[in-house]
Amino acid sequence: MSPALKQPLGSLHVHRVVLEMKRSIDWYVTTLGLFYDHGVRDTAWLSAPGLILTLSPGSPEPDPQAYFGFALATPEELDSTYQRLHSRFERLSGPADIAGGRPFFFTYDPDDYPIIFSYQKMDYPEKWKV
Repeated sequence: MSPALKQPLGSLHVHRVVLEMKRSIDWYVTTLGLFYDHGVRDTAWLSAPGLILTLSPGSPEPDPQAYFGFALATPEELDSTYQRLHSRFERLSGPADIAGGRPFFFTYDPDDYPIIFSYQKMDYPEKWKV
């Protein structure tokens, strides 16, 4: 029997079909700060800590219920991220309202895929702590 994991291994891998590869790559790199890792055939690989995002050309069919996102460490970081995106005139949902029970907001990529930014104080299980 193998020992229990101390923490989850690997990264979340999300794939998106996009209308224009260059526009989408540029948006994810300049707006969200993902790193363009490489391209293979018709697939671009972008990454951030804990995330691998692959993009390929085609006809996107965004599903508002199928999104990924980023958990931010503090309410202040959530607010400053919203303000930064707002100042860039990005498409956004309403701002987060932690006190009102809405500790998140959405932004949308060039093909209208939703991306969530959220804050929630997390107490991780003891077995995940290093």
